[in-house]
Amino acid sequence: MAALSGVDSMKNFKASFCRYIGTVYIPKHLRELDEDIILHVSDTTTNFFPDMKKLLKVLKPKYIVHTGDLVDNIKLQFVKASAARYEMRVRTLIEMMEGSSAKEIYISVGNHDSYPIIKKIAKRSTIIKDINCIDIEGMDIVISHFPKKIIDYEGDCRYFLFGHSLDLHTQKIDEKIYLNGISSINIITLKSKKIYKLPYPYVVDDWRQRRGKLGL
Repeated sequence: MAALSGVDSMKNFKASFCRYIGTVYIPKHLRELDEDIILHVSDTTTNFFPDMKKLLKVLKPKYIVHTGDLVDNIKLQFVKASAARYEMRVRTLIEMMEGSSAKEIYISVGNHDSYPIIKKIAKRSTIIKDINCIDIEGMDIVISHFPKKIIDYEGDCRYFLFGHSLDLHTQKIDEKIYLNGISSINIITLKSKKIYKLPYPYVVDDWRQRRGKLGL
């Protein structure tokens, strides 16, 4: 996908080493960006939370988009008894995002999320239960947890942010740009419209798959 610029971690020893030991490497050119950004993540596990804190502190995103399954290592859809543990963990993440310098935060509800719990905790986040097209400084962005809803969306938007599974990969089709928040941490610059992709640590995928296949 030539239109999407990114960071190839396998060609960078430091990035590869950080990913192997379980942390996110933020390259210098991203640390020194002179324009505002959107940070997009999805299906985050609790062992990713320290990296999320680092991303928020270093990159200072103006907008945050989380496309669901906020605590993906707690499969709430299958284990309802974990609701109290989920609430404690999701509170940590939401308070982290809302305590950042971000102007706006968008949270899409995943299949392993609880809308009532998110609604109770969130103070200044916009919660998306199904699918919605939002405007961020002139950029029309469709947000949903589910790739199928993204595929079926008929509105005239250019950017599509989602998670849940790898049924739909990050790619550009005609003039539409699809960004999967499972396969990479996505950074969109608001002025130049460049897109950068950072790999998740290997341990995040391990925890995502703790119960069943990725995206269950």
